[in-house]
Amino acid sequence: MLGLKAEDRLEGAIDFAAWKVHILLILEENDLLKFVEEERLSPPEDAEELKLFKKDSLKARRIIIESVKNHLVIVISKFTSAKEMIKHLEGIYEVNNLSRALALRQQLLHMKMKEEDSIIAYFMKINELKDKLSTLGCQISDKDLVMIALNGLPDEWEPFIRSIGGRADRPNFERLQSDCIEEESRIEM
Repeated sequence: MLGLKAEDRLEGAIDFAAWKVHILLILEENDLLKFVEEERLSPPEDAEELKLFKKDSLKARRIIIESVKNHLVIVISKFTSAKEMIKHLEGIYEVNNLSRALALRQQLLHMKMKEEDSIIAYFMKINELKDKLSTLGCQISDKDLVMIALNGLPDEWEPFIRSIGGRADRPNFERLQSDCIEEESRIEM
């Protein structure tokens, strides 16, 4: 396989991080990663080796071209090396990914449970933001997720929050979620 399936082709900033992982693996699988990673890749002097070098360089560029949607083909087709193509796409989308990651992280840090939310809906929102950040290459520690979730609970949850803080072994995010579901049932009764 030389390229990605049509549905996995690069669309834009939202899927750039995942696309980059895929494309680098495909290039590596085809022994073409050097055309993207090596700083100064000099063509060989030997005529036969030069012919193979040019063929592999073209193959690497074709893999990249075939892995992007049509609107991006025009953007990168002007470059004469696979490295330039990847660098150009990084310049376009990694900056956007950084801005998007910062915005998502802010949303997560300021997450509050709304009055109309169930605890399950609240945790689903946190998980959704965590997953979006993860696709952009940003990991949030389990400890931070616990603190974010507790911080966003409404005032009537204060005794529960204090009880969590008083535990010798604080729960992980998954355990906190199940503890909160139990607490919500208790509060509703």
